[in-house]
Amino acid sequence: MEEKQALILFSGGLDSLLTSCKMIEDGWKVTLVHYDNGSSSGCEYVKETAERLIERYGKDKVKFWGYGLTVGYFKALRDEMYSLEIQEIVQKYPCFNLPQFTCLACRSAMYIYTILLCKQLNIKVVAEGARASQLFAIEQKSMLEEYRKLLNSFGIELMTPLLELESDYDRAIELLIRGINPTVMESQCHLGVPMKKPLTPEEELEVSHIYQEEIKPKCLKLIKMSEKIPLDPRGKIY
Repeated sequence: MEEKQALILFSGGLDSLLTSCKMIEDGWKVTLVHYDNGSSSGCEYVKETAERLIERYGKDKVKFWGYGLTVGYFKALRDEMYSLEIQEIVQKYPCFNLPQFTCLACRSAMYIYTILLCKQLNIKVVAEGARASQLFAIEQKSMLEEYRKLLNSFGIELMTPLLELESDYDRAIELLIRGINPTVMESQCHLGVPMKKPLTPEEELEVSHIYQEEIKPKCLKLIKMSEKIPLDPRGKIY
């Protein structure tokens, strides 16, 4: 029987931690990958969280691949939009939301790296800790469906085990039941902006629209350009 392997987008936070637990318990051998967009600090703490999973489930079930440096992809996806006057942007995208666009470019850069790494490691399943209750557009079903289509075009499946999980308390209980302390030191992105209010349906759909029009074509171009570039698990700029 072919071994079930999955790659986890591993932030080192509680959502990616619980996602990893659930995937392992469903019979998957997981490879954890952390992504650095060049504007994060504390990435060294992620390996400590990964080692807790390895200790809990065993080296045969969990592997920490390393740190994927996504700064180049993030910059390529972001800069063209950032160079426009705001009037130009809102004329084309009336419900444009700058923090959501930043997250969109960053997460899309992660998916570029994910696809390249899956091809290198011959992994056909990806999982991430998206939760609709977090309110970010990139974790809503409309955007997750776009990422699912992108992965599917390369023969890769997307799984989101926590999508319907609403309560942080329930997340903590699930981890405690597994004997895992629901406290982590995770990396801090200095570009993300806390949500002050839920997105309107129009804002949420606008993110998907921007992805389709502006981001996805660049993703495909960057993936093709990078197919022969070796990936570095140290995630460093030399």
